Amino acid sequence: MDIRLLAFDLDGTTLLKNAVLPERNREALLEAHRRGAVLVPATGRMRGFIPHCITELPVGYIITSNGGVVYDMADNEHIIENLIDNKTAIDVQNILDSYDVYIEYYTGGEAITKTGMPEKSRTHYGMPEVKWTFVDSKGYTFTDDFGRMLVETGLCPEKINLPYLPKRVRGEIWKRLSTIDGIRLTSSVPDNIEINSAAANKGGALRELCRMLDIPMEQVMALGDNGNDVTMLEAAGVSAAMKDGSEDAKAAATLVTAAHDDSGLAEAICKVFGFTVTSSAHPI
Repeated sequence: MDIRLLAFDLDGTTLLKNAVLPERNREALLEAHRRGAVLVPATGRMRGFIPHCITELPVGYIITSNGGVVYDMADNEHIIENLIDNKTAIDVQNILDSYDVYIEYYTGGEAITKTGMPEKSRTHYGMPEVKWTFVDSKGYTFTDDFGRMLVETGLCPEKINLPYLPKRVRGEIWKRLSTIDGIRLTSSVPDNIEINSAAANKGGALRELCRMLDIPMEQVMALGDNGNDVTMLEAAGVSAAMKDGSEDAKAAATLVTAAHDDSGLAEAICKVFGFTVTSSAHPI
């Protein structure tokens, strides 16, 4: 099959433990590139939080913040932006002010959070250990008041991220945020909420990028595992969901591959492109 562009989610799809690229996945991505496919990571992460094991690959473009911003890696400049307008961000924050939850704003490829939040992530906010790297590995800018920051700066964020929400409030917050026009709510794991502009989603960003590159969607392969990947899996001519992914992701994909921690990405790429990789190494 003539695949000219390969779009792949990171966490729960390509990476292990949110930071490690298994050797089989790396070899499969490199071989796909050698066969002419443009490599496009597509992630909910902001640009400054893409691990080196991904950026050292021959990546052509990166879809970040769930389609909030797309970068051309040749010059590291953004070529597509779908931002939350300032007034809408203020409306979102007015709701979030009612809850004592961990909040991040993504802008300019970096993250802003409230002073003191990272130090209280494990204790006060109760983040499970699997989430710690998403706090410890970020270089934050801090504010003392999200609402005042939005008013004073006119910030139009790429994404507003709620990385961990207790069950007792997640459903209520989702319901209240759903009343705001101009935003899209998604989740990359069951206990978070990711807030983007209504125009921002991985599938839409992928379609726009492919129009710019004159690549038909029939010649695109996408790989993902969760709710924020569904639009991308639906948009691509060929798509694969990880066996351990969400039910909506698996329903949206044209095939279901092995689990992400069993090199499901490599298995799917090899099947579609028609080659094999020899490595069986799984890094710790």
